[in-house]
Amino acid sequence: MWVRNAWYVAAWTHELEAGRIHARTIIDQPLALYRAGNGTIVAFEDRCCHRFAPLTMGRLEGDDLRCMYHGLKFAPDGRCIEIPGQPRIPQSAAVRRYPTAVVGSWVWVWMGEVGAADPATIPPSVALDDPVYRLKSGQIDYAAHYLLIDDNLLDLSHLSFVHENTLGLDMPQWADSRPRVVPLARGLRMQRWLRNHSPRGFMKKLGERLDVWNSYDFLFPGVFLQRTGFYPLGTAEANGGQEPQTPPLFHRLDEQVVTPVSNRVSRYFYAAGARVGDIDPDRLDRLFAVTETAFQEDKAIIEAQQKTIDREPERQMLPTSLDAGPTQFRRLVETLLTA
Repeated sequence: MWVRNAWYVAAWTHELEAGRIHARTIIDQPLALYRAGNGTIVAFEDRCCHRFAPLTMGRLEGDDLRCMYHGLKFAPDGRCIEIPGQPRIPQSAAVRRYPTAVVGSWVWVWMGEVGAADPATIPPSVALDDPVYRLKSGQIDYAAHYLLIDDNLLDLSHLSFVHENTLGLDMPQWADSRPRVVPLARGLRMQRWLRNHSPRGFMKKLGERLDVWNSYDFLFPGVFLQRTGFYPLGTAEANGGQEPQTPPLFHRLDEQVVTPVSNRVSRYFYAAGARVGDIDPDRLDRLFAVTETAFQEDKAIIEAQQKTIDREPERQMLPTSLDAGPTQFRRLVETLLTA
């Protein structure tokens, strides 16, 4: 089962080239996406209403899409506006159009009831060309159910082990500390201090020891909006373990989203970087290379986990205190599915 009344990321904005039809699949639904002349993103069901040929095999004619099986032409609102050799066009001649929106640099598609689509509910994300940050982006596909990736992002204790030589290098605090979990509409907020961190590489210039404030919102279907601040040692204690009220020495931004393609395929979009004043292009390349290496480490273990689960799907996992976030989020998903 899928939660249909939800916004899902279909692509980065830069992926959708003008004059080209792009194939995407979200929650088992094939889509045909293209960019109209005014920049609007059109998302059709990838199925002509006539003989069910894929519209992704069609062609664009201005802002209209023509099916290249028998030539029916559809306007951007999904209405058929031409049937070769047939002057009369029935009202039922239409393809389903899905609501779309662009927030930040992501193209979002609403997969449910059209009347329930509200772009104001899309989580805010930072555009890749935001002048405040210097960012790089990417994406990878997983051969795994999207909730396994969500579990991974909601329990960052794995950084100390899966990423012991990358993102979790010399940071056992990820596994030893527990975040504060705050419920949000359709998600959770996770916050914690990582005290007495020893920075490496170009981060050494910040000091021998630092306190790190980590906070992220995690929202359905798998939107991960993280801010990490590096502070002088003692800042965590000075703030009583609460959220700091002063600017950090270094401010890192990570934004990611998980899109379920099918029951065993998920697409993972990600961007990482820092404030422009904190990082130059060369250091950003190095930071991003470590990040991408870490994401391949996640992919390897989660895909292996999926294979193990599929061998004996009836077996139950053993919960620990690390699972507060994943457990609460899965309950939220069940609520959404029921609704």
